[in-house]
Amino acid sequence: MGHRVYEFSGCPDSADCQQIADDAEPGDVVLRERPGGLGIVDGFVRESVDDMMMVARFRWVSSVDPSAVAPAVLQTSGRCHVVGCVGV
Repeated sequence: MGHRVYEFSGCPDSADCQQIADDAEPGDVVLRERPGGLGIVDGFVRESVDDMMMVARFRWVSSVDPSAVAPAVLQTSGRCHVVGCVGV
């Protein structure tokens, strides 16, 4: 299992960021708690994966409480269930 870089972009009021992950294969969606956000959850959808560089790029979809973020992210990704989840 190698290390991957997850790149998150497009989140309002938050700079684009990167995270190192130990996942062998990145999921299609990521739900994460925004740093310093008092439990605010951001939802991201995977846009691309560069297997050679071990980078997965995700774009922001929604922020609010988890019960509202997950359906918005899944609808955008076209998935009916969460395929992968990474906590930051």
